[in-house]
Amino acid sequence: MATRSPVYCHLCNEEVAATDTLEHHLVYSHKPRELAKRLAAEWEAEELGDAV
Repeated sequence: MATRSPVYCHLCNEEVAATDTLEHHLVYSHKPRELAKRLAAEWEAEELGDAV
């Protein structure tokens, strides 16, 4: 029997419940502005070579 590795949210550093999906967690547990800021920070770090 295969087991699934736990999924972690990189915004709140918490494990997503086994009965939940990462997408559902992000949509219902985080504000859109919070998600946008994180996405922009990751893009800038990748493009400009800075660490997040």
